[in-house]
Amino acid sequence: MGFRSFCGSLVIATAIYAAGGSESVDQASARLEQQTARISAALRVEFRMRAAQSLAERHPDLARKFVNLAVQEIRADKELRVSFAVLQAFAMAAPPEGIALLPYLPPQQKSNMTQALAQANRIDEALALYRQSLAQGDLQINVASTLIGRLAKKDPAEAGKLFQELLTAAHLETLDPPNAYRLLDCAKAVLPVAAGPAVDACERIAVAASAPDYGAKAVTVMTASFQVGTETINTTNSRDTLLVASGSRLREWAPARFDERKALFERWNLTGKLSVKAMSYQNVNAAQPKKAFLDTSAISQQFGQIRGLPTDADRARLVIQIARDIRALPEGAVRVSLASSLAGRVTEGDLGKEALSAVGDLLAQALQGAPASSCDPYLELASLVRFEHLPAPKSDPNLDAADTLLALQEQLHQEDGFTLTGLDGKTYSLAALRGHVVLLNFWATWCPPCRKEMPDMEKLYQRLQSKGLIVLAASDEERETVANFEQKEKYTFPILLDADRKVAGAFNVGGIPQSFLFDREGKLVAHAIDMRTERQFLEMLKLAGM
Repeated sequence: MGFRSFCGSLVIATAIYAAGGSESVDQASARLEQQTARISAALRVEFRMRAAQSLAERHPDLARKFVNLAVQEIRADKELRVSFAVLQAFAMAAPPEGIALLPYLPPQQKSNMTQALAQANRIDEALALYRQSLAQGDLQINVASTLIGRLAKKDPAEAGKLFQELLTAAHLETLDPPNAYRLLDCAKAVLPVAAGPAVDACERIAVAASAPDYGAKAVTVMTASFQVGTETINTTNSRDTLLVASGSRLREWAPARFDERKALFERWNLTGKLSVKAMSYQNVNAAQPKKAFLDTSAISQQFGQIRGLPTDADRARLVIQIARDIRALPEGAVRVSLASSLAGRVTEGDLGKEALSAVGDLLAQALQGAPASSCDPYLELASLVRFEHLPAPKSDPNLDAADTLLALQEQLHQEDGFTLTGLDGKTYSLAALRGHVVLLNFWATWCPPCRKEMPDMEKLYQRLQSKGLIVLAASDEERETVANFEQKEKYTFPILLDADRKVAGAFNVGGIPQSFLFDREGKLVAHAIDMRTERQFLEMLKLAGM
């Protein structure tokens, strides 16, 4: 999912914030430290680093304490499994300490740390690590793709330079198909500042892919559905996928070079701009027991049907059926993963307590049968219990730690406030809006649930603006993307820009939509971590006295 899907039960959220007010950030941090002492080392490190990430901006001393505890544990146990979430937290909260840990981690973690740093916009540190790896012949094209994409906006000349270094080191003729495709994306990113190398890469990939046996021995098969001009082109193998992608771009970027190679692409009409409608990667060596594969495939298809159903009642019935199907699977990581994913769908809209209970019970049972190696499923379940007021399952120290981390984050949300600039050029801050009820919504133009709830937000704004309601919608996308959307939809509430995700990061917005409601005194009274209906928004507003 490109967005996550938890929403707070509104009445319960009020009770939580009221209760949370009696516990300080220091107290919640101390409680988390004590609780994590009773769980596995891998989860203990992950929970503590997630706390450090949340605390870093406003409580650096507390964050430092959690970082030091994590560093001590990782250094003391070289067999400790360190998750990517831990590396992400180091990249956000303590980059030097994370980099200094690399000698204590398996060699492949260097690539993961570089990726985490790039995603956290720690570009200088990521670039230094990546160039070390490149000098040793490790291309890490997935990492290079992230880095070049970020550099193309921040420092285009450096992006072009890095792409040239990558192109020099790469042997395109033997590059596996997924990495060849990533290299095409890199070429697109640097085209404005390094047109020559970008075109060279495109042509070389096309020539390599034209070999009759190209991709035959690769472990991954790429298939795609492309829109080229007015035509849809569907591919069934890696060779054709790369030929269509490279040929379309070569024709657009360097028509004369395309004409020289046009025999490679004569099976398709590549006139027009290329867009990717769908891309699929299949591991040809991923043999599974047939029954398990079929069961999982059927459930995955059902997942894809949920949002297409017309009513919440229809969606609730399907979610309950999917929960039954997942419950019938054998215990293990697959069942935990599917149950956790379903927990992210059941709170999307207003599906009712029966569906929520079915999914909460399922996830609790799945975790009892196969304890997770990541914090995420425990945080999913803790959110259902905490926000949706589902009965707490059998006592579990991992779940206790997850609930305490959520409580800590709520306290930090109350402290954070915000200041952002709108598309209208005005500055909006929580402090300046005292006396108003403020609904702060995080969204993106590409997010279907975000777009679905915005008309209801507009209705409420139109109805209640005169009574003091301010609706603010913050996006981390580029101004042009957001402005084009706003011009088409013509919403009247202010649209805010959070391109560096500073405010979203402070509010721990890992997925969207999410909404935070502040009363007239600036107190956080409700938090919806998913799409809301008009009825649910109205229930939310009652908590702020409207």
